[in-house]
Amino acid sequence: MAAAASAAAVTVRQAQALGFDEPGIKITFPASGLSDDTLRFMQQIGVRWITAGGPNSPTYNERGQVTLRDGDTNTDRGSWKDEELRAMTDRAESFGLKIGNLMLHDFRDVILGRERRDQQIEQVIESVRAAGRVGIPVVEYNWYALRAMEGYYTQIGRGGTVLSAHDYDRSRDLPVIPEVGEHPADALWQRYEYFLKAVMPEAEAAGVYMAVHPNDPPPPMYRGCAQILGTVGGLRRLVTIVPSQYNGITFDTGVTTEMGEDAVEVARWFGSRRQINHIHFRNVIREVPREKYTETFIDVGQADMLGVLRVLKEVGYDRLLHPDHAPRFPDDEGRKAGWGYAIGYMKGLMRSL
Repeated sequence: MAAAASAAAVTVRQAQALGFDEPGIKITFPASGLSDDTLRFMQQIGVRWITAGGPNSPTYNERGQVTLRDGDTNTDRGSWKDEELRAMTDRAESFGLKIGNLMLHDFRDVILGRERRDQQIEQVIESVRAAGRVGIPVVEYNWYALRAMEGYYTQIGRGGTVLSAHDYDRSRDLPVIPEVGEHPADALWQRYEYFLKAVMPEAEAAGVYMAVHPNDPPPPMYRGCAQILGTVGGLRRLVTIVPSQYNGITFDTGVTTEMGEDAVEVARWFGSRRQINHIHFRNVIREVPREKYTETFIDVGQADMLGVLRVLKEVGYDRLLHPDHAPRFPDDEGRKAGWGYAIGYMKGLMRSL
């Protein structure tokens, strides 16, 4: 009995070292904006952990270019400040909730190889340090020269629900956008290596785990821009550039399946190296790897969701599990039905472990 209690205590200490105050996998919820309505909904469905966009986090227009969010006038998107992050954590905690992950602001000049690259890397480092000081355990980010948005369309799912789908044929032959330019894989990898070697040691010093999301959608090329994180091989390459637990990925079960890969085995590869720093938990039906698929309900796609959770438990994953891309129900503007369904299914799966 004493040995069991000691092991549990060690697990709790490990969780606290990550910035979490309980061991094991923790379900989280996307609460961008931290509105009263969303935070009350989290209370109602029994989810304590928040994932959200940090100050000036990016959104994308219909062509996949970074654009401002509504009400955002900060075109420079400078580094995060302690006081603005504390305002977010204080607001979450006023509802009994905790922020576990924030999406980083844009750093476009780094990805595109422009003159302000080093200045923006310093802004990223300052933001990561601020997250560490305030106690945000995970910072997520994207690495897109251009996001392949124009392959998306909608389909009608069961009961009239609305599903997102993607077909590369819709965007395969679109021309280069002059203000973005062409960005081949070799150039993007060179810039990414420079970024990782500058940022990851600072993230480790700050105690902040970095999680890059795979390219989503993951086609090979879009308007002259390679999608270098659109394969599991690309994800494996990035985590070996700086072989640290702080240099990790957002493991997305949906994107992994879209790539044509087995989500269970991919979870085992990255999880055994402790380089899964966040998880997007969703399902898809894939027709052509990387090119054509439909984002479905969590219970009907091709990914073995229970199998993934079993592997995560096996490798000791103890961070956040985030529902993603929930189908839209008719007349449900807040998408609460889709999110609630996904959360309930996830809780059921976790009880069966």
